[in-house]
Amino acid sequence: MTSILTDEQIDAIDPEELAVQMWRQDQFGRLGFDSVISRLLAESTADLGLARRLLRSGCPVATAFRILA
Repeated sequence: MTSILTDEQIDAIDPEELAVQMWRQDQFGRLGFDSVISRLLAESTADLGLARRLLRSGCPVATAFRILA
C-alpha cells in the first residue's frame, strides 16, 4: 500500500490526480472509513466499487479495509 503523502509530495502531483485522490478520500470517508484509512485507500489502487459492495453487504469496516489493503 502507498504511504501517506507529505505536503512536498502533494505539491509535485498533477492537479488532476490530486483532485481524483481527494474525491476518492471523500468517497471512502462517506463509506465509514476514518480519515487516515480513507487517505491510505485513496492513495492506493483499492477498488472503491468493491468497498461499496462489501459494506453494502454488511462487511465490517475493519474487515473491508483488510480486504482492500
